[in-house]
Amino acid sequence: MEKQIFKYSLIIQLFFSIGIVKVNAQGKSYHQVHLKDPSYQEIQEQEFEALDMEDWQKLSELVDFHISKAKAENNSIEIARAFYFKTDMEEPLVALQYADSIIYYTRGSDHHNYPTTGYELKGHLYFQLGNFPMALENYLTAYNLALEKDNLEQQREISLAIAAIRNINGQHYAAAELYKRSLRLLKSQPDFQNQHYEDYLLLVYNLALTHLRLQEVDSAGIYAKKGIEQTITHKDTSNYIDFVLLDAQINYYQNEHGIAKDTLLKYLDLFDGTSKAIKLYYLGKIEERSENRELAIKYFRDIDSIISITKDPFPEAKDVYQQLIMNSLTENDKRKHVEYIGKLIHYDSILSTGKENVLNMAVASYDLPYLKFQKEKTEEQLRTKERFVLFASFLAGIGSLSGVYFYIRTRRMKLKLKTLLQDGIKKSNQTRTSTDGKIPHPPSVPEDIRNDLLSKLQRFEESERFLCKDLDMATLAEELGTNTSYLSVVINHYKQMNFPNYLKELRISTAVRRLPEEPMLLKYSNQGLADTFGFKTGETFSKAFYKSTGVYPSKFINELKSRNLEGHL
Repeated sequence: MEKQIFKYSLIIQLFFSIGIVKVNAQGKSYHQVHLKDPSYQEIQEQEFEALDMEDWQKLSELVDFHISKAKAENNSIEIARAFYFKTDMEEPLVALQYADSIIYYTRGSDHHNYPTTGYELKGHLYFQLGNFPMALENYLTAYNLALEKDNLEQQREISLAIAAIRNINGQHYAAAELYKRSLRLLKSQPDFQNQHYEDYLLLVYNLALTHLRLQEVDSAGIYAKKGIEQTITHKDTSNYIDFVLLDAQINYYQNEHGIAKDTLLKYLDLFDGTSKAIKLYYLGKIEERSENRELAIKYFRDIDSIISITKDPFPEAKDVYQQLIMNSLTENDKRKHVEYIGKLIHYDSILSTGKENVLNMAVASYDLPYLKFQKEKTEEQLRTKERFVLFASFLAGIGSLSGVYFYIRTRRMKLKLKTLLQDGIKKSNQTRTSTDGKIPHPPSVPEDIRNDLLSKLQRFEESERFLCKDLDMATLAEELGTNTSYLSVVINHYKQMNFPNYLKELRISTAVRRLPEEPMLLKYSNQGLADTFGFKTGETFSKAFYKSTGVYPSKFINELKSRNLEGHL
């Protein structure tokens, strides 16, 4: 989840004059301790104090007086400022009405911040409600107004909110590009790490999180470390914990499970709700990898209990319910089997709404139609008391098919290995861009830009620049003189794959071509090969190699060594 992705900006300065104001609930009169006729600054000072103390009754009385005074004086900006405090006292659906009031009273205003702040506030509220299309619509309206009024601060804030929405909807490259652009602007300010400390932390946190979602673990670690260093320098314990826990997630993906586990357990009790559920998820996955299945399932059940209360699933919740479904089969608990399948289907529909392009989601053990079929079948078994039929059939099927499966898999592996050795050089050409006219051109990219990009991509593929392990889409787009949107469309359209898979295919095809040609490479470890061909770890190289070729690199290398010894190569 994005960390403090935005902040309210209706009031752009705090006033420091002291005045204690007390009003009755109707806001018709007030009793003043030190001052006879409080100014708006003095009223706002008291409103902020009541807000900080969470004294809602006092705040309500002050706001009613503020509105009454502003209406009597026909001061639309002060009416809007008073309504800001109303939004802090209400639930989002009610607060939306006050945001509309802010827009109503300040429409057509030449004020630097209004009515922009009304639309920005509506965007924040819709974001809280999870209605991202409406949030985006209001943010775009606010951003255009901020451009008209040349309000750079609002432009920056709204850009970050839009980046958060794009991130949540799977457009991680676009989000990263917005975050990096904002960071570059921030770095142009003098002493930015101290003068704009909170803004800097916000950006490096979200950049670390975005790179983690892109599976660019090393880049995520760099930004997390920057945040940790700054919070230590400023003795900022609260933000320090957030960054340390984010670093624990990075440790998990770097297979440093012991470090990740110690950190998560140390701070777990400081959190509740969804934040705690996410920490429990990583603890569960660590125990699962350690083959401590019983403790892993306990963590997953704790997550289910939290989600049942909050009704707030997070992307990894799908994996949680898949694990619980499999465990219910193992325990032959039909009722839990039905319950967990129902929850997976329900939460998948929530998480998938309006997110067709979401990346890095957990892949389901069963697709949803099959899950529905399983659910109906198991429910019928419960009604007829045939409790053991499905489970027994499942085990019998596994037993009878396993021998055939492994025989077929071995034969297929040998065939793939033979084909790969014979056609390795041919394989390396499969990812090259085709412009032979057989593929219709994408209408969203102008022809001159498309042709220029295709030509540059061809040179990019021939240069083997793709072997740089730190290369990402934003960097490549900048090098090619375009933006990530055009680059993404061209790659997806002509290559029929997304950018990460495009890079992987180029890298693996290069490995397949060079390994037979360069015997010295056969002496490399998996990590050495990963470094050579642009992968972060030996594990990611091995997985990508197998996915692309159907053969593990160790088997391919062993066969090459064998052929060298036998004089085949």
